[in-house]
Amino acid sequence: MHRHLKIRSTAAALLALAAVPALAGTASAADSGVTADFTGDGKADTAALAGTGDPARQQLVFNVVDGGTSSIVLPADPVAGPQDLRVTDINGDGRAEVLVTFSRGANTDFSTFVELGPDGPRTLTGPDGTRFDVTEGGGIAARLGYECASNAEGGRDLITLGATRIDTGNGGELVYEGQRTRYAVENGALTEVDTYNFAGAGQDDPVLKTDPASCA
Repeated sequence: MHRHLKIRSTAAALLALAAVPALAGTASAADSGVTADFTGDGKADTAALAGTGDPARQQLVFNVVDGGTSSIVLPADPVAGPQDLRVTDINGDGRAEVLVTFSRGANTDFSTFVELGPDGPRTLTGPDGTRFDVTEGGGIAARLGYECASNAEGGRDLITLGATRIDTGNGGELVYEGQRTRYAVENGALTEVDTYNFAGAGQDDPVLKTDPASCA
């Protein structure tokens, strides 16, 4: 039996598992993009990655119907190279974001959300005012992920999961403790709503599950 505690608190730091490079290499330009409504006007825009000449940096290029082209330069994984883009709408406002992966470890991916703001592409910022990143994976040492859930205002909130393995229970079951933090998203910034702490969660406990597709 695991115990749960729901609290309101300051933003909790996500678990950071270091990326583990395997081979040196050079990232090439990604040749695929995504189509979505990034401005909320009901028209299909596009976004795609392009190389910068520096394998540690990548450029996300937006092509907006009736709005021209704009871009933002982001960090990149020089070993893994550009990864597939993912379209999200984490607050449900009808203006899509792009989730860009910038680091791949042995078991953990690190990504950041980019949206089209009034002055062009921008990364979303967390409660501390810095770029907000999400982590996914963790192997057996951790459970990391994100999902979205409806809120009382008819939109969505973003929920992140960060849990670490603390024990091996009876029968070899892995046991975790950690937290699920809920954020409201508005005007490119995330505000913490609450944090749900848990301990003694077995490896198959629903509290350790996330569904990224809920943010699409």
